[in-house]
Amino acid sequence: MRLRTFLCVAALAGLAASSAHAQARPLRPGDAGLLSRGATVEEHIAEAVAKRLTRLSPSVRCGPLGIDVPPGMLVTGITLLPAHGPADYFLLLPQMCNYLAWFRQDPERYDPDACTDAECSKLAASAALALATVSHESYHVLGYRLEKQVECYGMQSIWYVATSLGASVAEGQRIAAYYWRTTYARRQQTTPTYWSADCRDGGKYDLRPASHGWRS
Repeated sequence: MRLRTFLCVAALAGLAASSAHAQARPLRPGDAGLLSRGATVEEHIAEAVAKRLTRLSPSVRCGPLGIDVPPGMLVTGITLLPAHGPADYFLLLPQMCNYLAWFRQDPERYDPDACTDAECSKLAASAALALATVSHESYHVLGYRLEKQVECYGMQSIWYVATSLGASVAEGQRIAAYYWRTTYARRQQTTPTYWSADCRDGGKYDLRPASHGWRS
């Protein structure tokens, strides 16, 4: 498993600066096959997190996203946004599902503040991206469409996803802070549609303006 993890990290690390979570696309007939089969262990984990976050029962499937991705861009998840409203499922890259499962097995391994070498930092970055992806997609399932709003809401809920998978609240907050300092900070240049100046303490997209506990 360690080798498999490292290989996934290596593949993700070079694209992390230009990653995107969701792209809207119409429902496609091929998705019916994915949804009709039983969920894998990894998919059940993602579904449980999405259910807790949305208080709905969305299905999650791990596999090809069915879109053309520009060179140099990593798209980690897809939420279907038909005209009548959001679909009740979303798709994740298999790597994202794997990291959710690995995180649940040993949350402390992915604490960015505990890292002392480059390999650990890459693991932490990939795990943070997986947590952010399932959170981001969950807000699309709730009906939010504007990517900069959804990305901001998703980032503020990373701690909740982390604790749903066994991390302490303190670690969940550290992961959210790490994501804010790294991936989110780069979005203004790399994926500006996922970034907003209003994503800040007291800003338009602050989910808990009274708390001043920004990112959590």
